[in-house]
Amino acid sequence: MALYRSDAFVLRTYKLGEADQIVVFLTEEYGKVRAVARRSRSAKRQTASYYQPMTLLHAIFFGRSSQNLHRINSVDIIQPFRALREDFTLMRCGLYMTELLDAATRDREPVSELFALLRQGLEQLTETSTPDTLLRLFELQLLMLIGYTPQLFACVRCSRDLADYETAFSPAMGGLVCRSCMTDRQQTLTLSVQTLAYLRQGIMSGAESVPLLPDDVEVCQEIETVLHQHLTARLGRELKSYAFLHL
Repeated sequence: MALYRSDAFVLRTYKLGEADQIVVFLTEEYGKVRAVARRSRSAKRQTASYYQPMTLLHAIFFGRSSQNLHRINSVDIIQPFRALREDFTLMRCGLYMTELLDAATRDREPVSELFALLRQGLEQLTETSTPDTLLRLFELQLLMLIGYTPQLFACVRCSRDLADYETAFSPAMGGLVCRSCMTDRQQTLTLSVQTLAYLRQGIMSGAESVPLLPDDVEVCQEIETVLHQHLTARLGRELKSYAFLHL
């Protein structure tokens, strides 16, 4: 059996038997890993509170490389992100970021860029006064890293340049569609000039930064909706934490 060491975020856990649980980690070195934490649900265990989503640990685990389930040897907390747990709004945002990374990754595929994205996102969340803007930036960065940048500069189907009035976005196709490529059965969102400008600026900057969200509530909602529907179509499922964001 091989012994592995890596910094790791707890993405989620689920019960195994009466006292054990399976912890789903996003590790810096090995990608997403599932490992058994023996007796970790016992209140008497010192590590009982370690395995909470968003917690950054240094984990030592072991198992065969051919197996999907490993066993945890030991963990040490690096950063508990306690400030996020003490603020209901920030906690919801952090859990959403965490579930996004869980949905966007496969087991045992090294994803150091995504690990860094989650670490940066949670750290910035503890300091931001504009969590909505930070979430939009996080969503754009994630989409670009996993190869699903929305096509907003040409028709996603025929690659033709778009006229100014052609602002129909197809979540299923992943971008804007020209009138020639639109069909009656295709569900599209008509984007405002402000929404297009905001998203294009974010993409052109490499999602390194985005401006503050506009003061217009309808435009903010439109930006959120188009990114949410695009992500849902790409990931293939609705995230539970997205509904939790709007409680």
